[in-house]
Amino acid sequence: MWKKLKAFVLVTLGKSAFAEGKLNLSDEDQQKLDAAAKQEGFAAKFMAKYNDELEAENASAEIEAFMKEQGIGTSASSQQDQGGEGDDAGELNTEDEATLSARVNALMGEVTKLKAVNKQQEGNIAALEKLPDADEAPETVKANLNQLNVKHSKTHLFATANSYDAFVGRPWNEAAKQAMSGAPITAATNWTETANIDKLNSDIQDYFRKHSDEIHDLMLDGYELPKYVEMISGVSDEYTHNQIITGEITQSLKSKFLPKNKVKFEAEKGKVRDIQIDMLFEGYELKKLEKSYLKRFSQLGITDSNPHKERFVMYVVKHIMRRARKEDKIVTGRGVYFADPNRETPASFINNFDGFLKLYLDARGVKYRPFDLSNKFVNGKPTKLNIYNYVNEMVDRLPYEFRIQPDLIFKMSPYWLGMYHDDRERIKGGNTDYTGKSTYVDNYSNIELVPYDQMEGEDFMYIIPKGIEFMLTDKPGEDGFIQFQKGGDNPRNMKAFGDYKLSAFVAAFGRKEYGKNALDYDNQLVFSNDVEVLTTSYVPVSANNATPSLEHHHSLIIGDNNTAATNITNLTNATVGKRVYMLGNGTDYLSTVKNNTNIILADGDFVLEKGNLLVLQALEGGKFIEISRKEGGAIDVPDPVTLAPNTTTADAELGTEFITSENTQATALTTIENAIAGERYTITGGGGTPNATTIANAGNFFLTGAITLTDGVFITVEYNGSKFVEIARG
Repeated sequence: MWKKLKAFVLVTLGKSAFAEGKLNLSDEDQQKLDAAAKQEGFAAKFMAKYNDELEAENASAEIEAFMKEQGIGTSASSQQDQGGEGDDAGELNTEDEATLSARVNALMGEVTKLKAVNKQQEGNIAALEKLPDADEAPETVKANLNQLNVKHSKTHLFATANSYDAFVGRPWNEAAKQAMSGAPITAATNWTETANIDKLNSDIQDYFRKHSDEIHDLMLDGYELPKYVEMISGVSDEYTHNQIITGEITQSLKSKFLPKNKVKFEAEKGKVRDIQIDMLFEGYELKKLEKSYLKRFSQLGITDSNPHKERFVMYVVKHIMRRARKEDKIVTGRGVYFADPNRETPASFINNFDGFLKLYLDARGVKYRPFDLSNKFVNGKPTKLNIYNYVNEMVDRLPYEFRIQPDLIFKMSPYWLGMYHDDRERIKGGNTDYTGKSTYVDNYSNIELVPYDQMEGEDFMYIIPKGIEFMLTDKPGEDGFIQFQKGGDNPRNMKAFGDYKLSAFVAAFGRKEYGKNALDYDNQLVFSNDVEVLTTSYVPVSANNATPSLEHHHSLIIGDNNTAATNITNLTNATVGKRVYMLGNGTDYLSTVKNNTNIILADGDFVLEKGNLLVLQALEGGKFIEISRKEGGAIDVPDPVTLAPNTTTADAELGTEFITSENTQATALTTIENAIAGERYTITGGGGTPNATTIANAGNFFLTGAITLTDGVFITVEYNGSKFVEIARG
């Protein structure tokens, strides 16, 4: 009998023999064996008994007890009294062996049948993938049926009483049942019939009414929140946070009551914004979705114990929301809100609501005072070679009481965090106590370095306490989240539309202290540098606008809404000192920025064709002056750094292209400071012939020969870590 039991296990696992030594089945084999024996824990008990058998050959009585416990073998009533005449204790009589053989043979038959079904899986999935997308019924295909425990009633999928699980009038449910039960998939949905569209709409609405929390989670499925940002739901319009961090509160033992959290920060109001989804399903998109849904059933192996019984209504909504989640992730960081409900063209998702960077940009200089680092770093910006000192400088400028607070975070782009680690290694890598990359600012284990991917491409960085950044959202209403209707020029097309709410929110920035005219570092929770932010997130300009407003943002995208060619003669609501970015996106009716007394252009009028970019500086008196212009598709070549007269060194922190000035004496360039190994640098003559800058083939330069940089003469060198090696000249 024990031999037959072992044979049953070997057949189930597809093995010819057990490995030598103690038996230790994998988790997968144990699950397979439990399923075949229809006894949870059977495999574990079998292994234990098998290993005991190795140590004790004469264990027939224990094996018989084990089989009785598992219900394999004779019943208690057929057992002979222990020690009865003619019977050996622990052995089975002929009737027992016959009963056990029948059980084992039946189980082996089920295993063989199961293997045959599983063998069809690859072919079934391949057949599903080849189903036609036309209106004809799908060809008969057997789906993978490794789902023997899924139960359905005669009227409902998953044996529920829910309307959206009913079979009547819902071919997609009938097809799902067929896919899970092993029957050929013959049910087909004609998605050009209004009745099917109406039924899908009512099912989605019914599902929403019964599972609003689940749908709310689905809406945000895949919406990866930035680190240390919390979600607040149930906000239908505005939200005021009622827990604001106030600064340090603990102190050592004393005899008097001495409160010290004197600073109170003004709470901010957050407002959620309505977001809409408008989609047009061309031709057979719903049919493709249904086919993909059935394919999932063929692959997942869903059982009654699996809580994720996905309905077609859920699958459709999830498919639509997948793209929305990607857009929401971007706008959370880089969004610039702009409302234009009467527009005639679709709006960019980037204008759905103000993201975190826009909230800080609008508050900077108004609700909190930024650090002006221009007196220590060129243009107040970080570079590859100053980023370590740049970060330390920002931390050193924090008020002491704030700097020592627990749970502070220093946010920056992944690029700058990577450069910080590289620069830190360059400076400290030779120290005996150097430990490699750290997630905290040096000497401040309370200030965590946090990268935020939506800050990529920005020089902006900021320091805040944990717990002041939030996302606000609402729950969908009872009218359903996504609805379909037939429409469009093609009678086979369907429209899908829906609404939800989302917004970024910063609970507090700071406040002006009573009696003071200026913002005070001691009265704020947000600290940042003072560089430009969000120059590539644009708000649209209304049609035919000759004097666009900068009220919402200083980056404008212009032309697509025009119904006639338009001349731009001025800009309104500018902030003095800010730069203005004007990007063309029109193709038919273009806007032209005119050179006049309000807008002073270096090279005359500028037509904002698609991709053309004009950068202006806002001056006192409502005037603007051109900083630069670029035509769409043109390569953005940085302006060369002009060397001062008689200078003998260049600085790689300022750029890689240099041009000499007119010298008053003989001048030789001896080095390029702060150079990076592997980087190339070009120096071009621009100061005429008298006293033209020279570079010798000596010292820090390894050249084919000396060079004199008269007008237009250039040399390109590459820094190898110790020398500047000539690459080209001309």
